Amino acid sequence: MSDYQRTTRECPVSQFHPELREAFRRYFEEHALADGELETLLSCETISRKEEAGWLPAFLQGAQDETIMTGMVLTSQRLIWVRRGDQSGLVLNAADLKQIQVKAYKSLFTKDTGLEVFGFIGDSRGQVRGLIGMGTEPAAQKFCEEVSQAISKVAPPAPKTWASWLSR
Repeated sequence: MSDYQRTTRECPVSQFHPELREAFRRYFEEHALADGELETLLSCETISRKEEAGWLPAFLQGAQDETIMTGMVLTSQRLIWVRRGDQSGLVLNAADLKQIQVKAYKSLFTKDTGLEVFGFIGDSRGQVRGLIGMGTEPAAQKFCEEVSQAISKVAPPAPKTWASWLSR
């Protein structure tokens, strides 16, 4: 697995890179949502630059993105993120907050950090696991915490109850 140097900043969607901004605009338009800027509770942008790997990892992994731009938007009902790699192109994902779980991610083996998302993402028929790569800046930590809190508001955890045989 190659390492990326990631830098995350909090910024409004209007300050995202043009391709990311346009992808969000189209998403909000296609889903008949209000103005993206008004719907957004918090947004961040991450730039990931591939660090130099030796010739063996490069040979085994093949062509990979040298630079990845990721824009993340949290609304009261959705988590939306768009990723653009210089090799892989543009991909937008969205998830209903009621159908996902998230947790902060930190790899034990690399310097990778971010937000791990598990649940129904996009049009998936089953639950999937994904990672939104982010830096270690306070903006990234704040985004992860806000997403967790937003999920708790729309889908509070079920109260824990005692098994029926214990309450007799």
